[in-house]
Amino acid sequence: MFLFPLYIATTPPPPPTYTWCVFEMIQVNTKEMISAAYGMGDVPANTDLQGLCQSFYTRDIRAEDKPLELVSSVGSQTTSNPDNFWIDNTWRRPLTEAEKEQYDCILNKSGGLALSNKVLDLMPVSPDSIRIPALMIAAIDSVNSPIMRYAAVVLYTTGLPVMLIAGLVKAWRLAKK
Repeated sequence: MFLFPLYIATTPPPPPTYTWCVFEMIQVNTKEMISAAYGMGDVPANTDLQGLCQSFYTRDIRAEDKPLELVSSVGSQTTSNPDNFWIDNTWRRPLTEAEKEQYDCILNKSGGLALSNKVLDLMPVSPDSIRIPALMIAAIDSVNSPIMRYAAVVLYTTGLPVMLIAGLVKAWRLAKK
């Protein structure tokens, strides 16, 4: 009985858990693949890490209007040394020729791109080929429907610009009255 309190006092505390979002992105202007690890601080154990990372990307990275396009994101919790984790998951390198062809839609965005065969070929497997908000990509991936992927691509390449033009015309007509 006497040794039990001594044993409790000498038991080392569990190692701290670090939460990370690791993003793979393409820097369009330099044609580089970038992996960046961002520490998320103290996050409750039952947090949806994928949703957290998508929200972080949308709010903090995409909002800065940098020439970065998201390819993939992973949320993880680890007890390893945070400096080593950051070094292992943060790097940049030039895109290979195969990657340049694969991500041609990201690198060469234009109005005519919406109807190109390359975009149509990518639609069932990659809504990331155009700028779609990260939360919408997560929602599309959770449904796992080629029809939803197609609808998202059509919406963001055709529907959204048409609605924007219609809104501007309506505003102009109202201002003219």
